[in-house]
Amino acid sequence: MDLHIESRGTGPAVMFIHAGVADSRMWSEQVREFSGSNRVITFDKRGYGKTPWVPGPYSDTDDAIAVLDHLDVDSAVIVGCSMGGGTAMDLAIDHPERVSGLVVVGSYPSGWVPEGGFDELPLEAEAMAAAEAGDFDRVAELEYLMFVVGYGREEGDVDPTLRGAFLEMDRRPVETEAEREHYQSGFEKRFNDHLDEIVAPTLVVVGVHDEPLLIEAAHYMAGRLGGTEPVLIENAAHLPSWEQPEAFNEVLRSFLTV
Repeated sequence: MDLHIESRGTGPAVMFIHAGVADSRMWSEQVREFSGSNRVITFDKRGYGKTPWVPGPYSDTDDAIAVLDHLDVDSAVIVGCSMGGGTAMDLAIDHPERVSGLVVVGSYPSGWVPEGGFDELPLEAEAMAAAEAGDFDRVAELEYLMFVVGYGREEGDVDPTLRGAFLEMDRRPVETEAEREHYQSGFEKRFNDHLDEIVAPTLVVVGVHDEPLLIEAAHYMAGRLGGTEPVLIENAAHLPSWEQPEAFNEVLRSFLTV
């Protein structure tokens, strides 16, 4: 499988794994900021960005290892957002020798259940119905409201230039989402049962306007993984590195230089 991979800069390696509603472009400001001091690695997962979707069994974790192997990188700080955060946790659990640091953004460990249980997201049922009807433009629009506008603010509170950029990233993968989930392995693993096996230094980050259960999960994971509090990024929802890059970069820079 040919993945679109980019590697820039020299120094300690940092690999960024994008969310399920974006592609590697969500890390563009991090690439710009850190490629002067680090080897910065990004890639588009299967069916995202510049990587085509070819039906067949696959694992995001195996693909991430393949990227490191292809680039002859022994270990890296792994930064993963949302579904990418799940892949990052899987790497830290199953391949600890490849993970020199772990940054989990807007994610939760599979097998964990919030105190109030899982509720259906507002607009989620509408998005699922639109997907079943093949109205993928509508799906992307609804996901923009859920994941970029987020919770506790209105669409007018968000930089209007983000909408078009998000729709451009999200529109392509929503079309193959159901098929990809059919072929993808790794969803069955309960990361929550293995969090204590993570030995890499860990940072947990979440946007203030992200889904409430993800803020709850961030506090839970930060306590389990480092006994600290998570970093909350103001004026951001599910993609804080993309929406508030300066604030996110400051947090990441502090983590990388410890």
